[in-house]
Amino acid sequence: MNRTRLAELGAAFCVLVWGITFIFSMNLMNYYTPTQLMSMRFLIACAILWIIHPKWQFDIRTEWVFILMAVFGNVIYFLTENMALTYTYTSEVCILTSTTSMMSLALMHFVFKDKVGRIQVFGFVVALVGVILVAFNGAVVLNLNPVGDVLALTSALSWATYCVLLRVFNKDIDGVILTRKMMFYGFLMAIPLILIEGHEFDPTYLLEPYNMFGLLFLGVLGSCVCFMLWNHSVKALGVIKTNIFIYAMPMVTLIAGHIAFGEIITVMAVIGMVLVISGMLMANGRSERP
Repeated sequence: MNRTRLAELGAAFCVLVWGITFIFSMNLMNYYTPTQLMSMRFLIACAILWIIHPKWQFDIRTEWVFILMAVFGNVIYFLTENMALTYTYTSEVCILTSTTSMMSLALMHFVFKDKVGRIQVFGFVVALVGVILVAFNGAVVLNLNPVGDVLALTSALSWATYCVLLRVFNKDIDGVILTRKMMFYGFLMAIPLILIEGHEFDPTYLLEPYNMFGLLFLGVLGSCVCFMLWNHSVKALGVIKTNIFIYAMPMVTLIAGHIAFGEIITVMAVIGMVLVISGMLMANGRSERP
């Protein structure tokens, strides 16, 4: 299996895991604030990556790169996404965060002058329409919440910015060290936010097996494993091709909800899934200069 195929499988695995994380995050935010949940994820991921690769590396001339990536790829992204889930429906968050692909397409075009074909743009639009159908899953009422919608769009823009930073700095950096430093700085930046919030932290909720399993799923798979795989995929495939996979995330969330909670999947959602897959295939063309 060649490097490109492995990178595609890695990106697909990330989307599969991240689609399921919505369910665990919604449950855990009944007990913890978005900032507390975010910090626990980062701490677990950082600890595991240190055990895997206990090598200290610090260079004051380049450390700002890791801090910048942590700001956009960890703190702003997770904080705004989790906060959006507390203000508005999961369906709307799924739709708005899926615009990451379009945002990264625009950023790559304006920052690096990458050319994108009409078929690719059409594919992005088709996939986004599919995401909307999947997210609403038969619902006809749109209940917009300005605060939640702005938070979700900020999350999407933050992730797109992080992916662009990966394009610039990801070439010669060890993947484990990059991910570990991001988690470490993300955890450090979360501490003052937690103190400012002033909400009580009760670890006894984690004694419940479902809560502990959900937190480990978020920290081990969602943050530790998936960030390493995603960073590798961006390096191998490029920003735009990798971010195309994000369109499949609402599909995963819907199917996971059906399996876990018996949520009904409507004909509208099935049509949306077909459009998402079709759009992803159309958009998966040549998009970045070698």
